[in-house]
Amino acid sequence: MRTTDLLALALGNVGRARVRSILTILGVAIGTALVVLLIALASGAEENVKRSIFSIGDLRLVTVQPFQPGASGLTAVPRTITDDHVAKLRLIPHVTGTYRQFDAPLGTLLEGGDDAAVRPQGIEPNAPLDRGDLVAGRHIAAGERLVAVLPANLARLVAPTAEAAVGKQVTLRLGGAVKIGQTRIAGSGTPREYKVTVVGVFDERNTSQTSVRIPLDDALTAAAENRGLTADDMRRITGYSGVSLETEDSKYVGDVVSSVQQLGFSAFSLKQVIEQIDQGFGVFRGILAGIGGVALLVAAIGIANTMIMAVLERTREIGIMKAVGAAPRDIRALFLAEAALVGVFGGVLGLALGLAAGRAIEEVIRQLNPRTNPPGIFVVDAPLALGALALALAVSLVAGFLPSRRAMRMSALSALRYE
Repeated sequence: MRTTDLLALALGNVGRARVRSILTILGVAIGTALVVLLIALASGAEENVKRSIFSIGDLRLVTVQPFQPGASGLTAVPRTITDDHVAKLRLIPHVTGTYRQFDAPLGTLLEGGDDAAVRPQGIEPNAPLDRGDLVAGRHIAAGERLVAVLPANLARLVAPTAEAAVGKQVTLRLGGAVKIGQTRIAGSGTPREYKVTVVGVFDERNTSQTSVRIPLDDALTAAAENRGLTADDMRRITGYSGVSLETEDSKYVGDVVSSVQQLGFSAFSLKQVIEQIDQGFGVFRGILAGIGGVALLVAAIGIANTMIMAVLERTREIGIMKAVGAAPRDIRALFLAEAALVGVFGGVLGLALGLAAGRAIEEVIRQLNPRTNPPGIFVVDAPLALGALALALAVSLVAGFLPSRRAMRMSALSALRYE
C-alpha cells in the first residue's frame, strides 16, 4: 500500500469516529502541554539563577581562601597565605593572573556619619573584584596610594550624585568601635584616620554595600598600624585574606582547583556552582517530566482503548481488506498510522496549549512583580518542542502497537463472519 493511500485511509478513519478521536487527542494534548509547561518553567528558573550567578563574577576565576581544603564553617582550619604561597600559585598551569586581596580593619566613612560603616578591601590593579561594575570614575591604577573606589550608596553620602563624588577627598577612620546597622562592634586597636581621594564609584547591588576598594599596600599599612606592626609583618604573620586566580578558560577551572587544594588551601569557583546547579535542575526537570509523563500515560491508555474499539468495530472491514489482498503488514501499518495521527495532532495541540499557558503564567508573574521584571521565566527551546512532539508520537505508537498487532493477526474468515 502506498504511503499516500495509507495516510488518506488513516485520516478518514480518525475522522469517522470524530468525538472519540477528539477526546483521545485532547488527552494527548493535555499530557504534552503539562510536560512542556513544567519543563519550560524549570528551565526558565535555571536560566534566571545562572544569569544571577554570571552577573556576580567570571567563570574563569578561582578564589583561594586561607583555609585547609575540605572543610567549611566552624570546622574550617585557618591557614596563612604568604608571598611564598602566592609565588607557587602563579606557577599552576593555565593560570594567567594572580591577584592578592587583604581586608583592612573595619571602619567608618566620616563624611557619612556613624552609620556609614565600611569594610576596606585592599586589592591589586585590574583585580577581578574591580572590573566592569563602575557607574562613575575609574578603577584603581598601578602604583596609586590613598585612593578609594566607593559603592554608590556611600558615594551618595559624599555628594548628590556618583559623578560628583569622584575627585572628592574623604576620611576613613579604620579600627576601633564600628556601628553596623543596630549592632556596635568593639573592633580592635587604636582608630586611625586616613584621607583618601575617591577615584571611582561602583554599583553596590551585586556586592556588599559597605565594601570600599583601596590599594593593597594601603590596606596592609592600615592593618599594620592598627596592630603596631609593619606591612611586611602582616604579609608574613597574618597573610592575605584571599587570592583570585584567573585561568585561560573555564574548562581548566577544575584542574586549577585541584592544584590549589594540593598546595593545602581551600578553593572556590562559580564554575563549580554552575555545575551543581545543572545537576540539581537536571533532577528537578526529571521529576517534573515524570509528573507530565503520568498524564501522557493516562492518554496512552485512552489511545489503546480507542484503537481496540476501532479494531472491534471494523472487524468485518479488516476481513474484507484481507480478502481483497491487503497484506498483514498493511493492516498493522494502517492502525499504527491512525495512532500516530492522534499523537501528532495531540502533540501539536499540546505544544500550543503549553506555550499559551506558559506565557499566561509569565505575564501574571510580571504583573505581580513589576519591579523585578525577570528576562525569561518560561523558556521553550527547539529541543524541548521537538522532544515533546516526539514523546507524544512515541506514546501513541506504543499504545497503538497491541491493537494493530491484533488486527494484523486476525483471520480473514473469522473477521468476515464477525457480527
